[in-house]
Amino acid sequence: MKYRDRDEIFTCIIHTAGLNGARITKIMYSSFLSYTQVLGYLTTLVEMGFLNYDRADKLFKVTSKGVRYLSIREKLCEILNIASSAVDIKH
Repeated sequence: MKYRDRDEIFTCIIHTAGLNGARITKIMYSSFLSYTQVLGYLTTLVEMGFLNYDRADKLFKVTSKGVRYLSIREKLCEILNIASSAVDIKH
């Protein structure tokens, strides 16, 4: 498996949680992280306001801020891919 930076892991976790929510086990398996690792990332994402934890259903759900993060990251990746391919054409 290739090295993933923190943003890629955040994106994977937020995407997995989605608007309907996901339990910690589903997030662990979809993001290929251990229980300890996923707890650290989930704690950070909740503190940053990208995810909410519903204690009754034991689900992590994406907030509007988390949706905005995914949208901005997707646009940024799109711009960077276009910019890098434009540089390759010139050289």
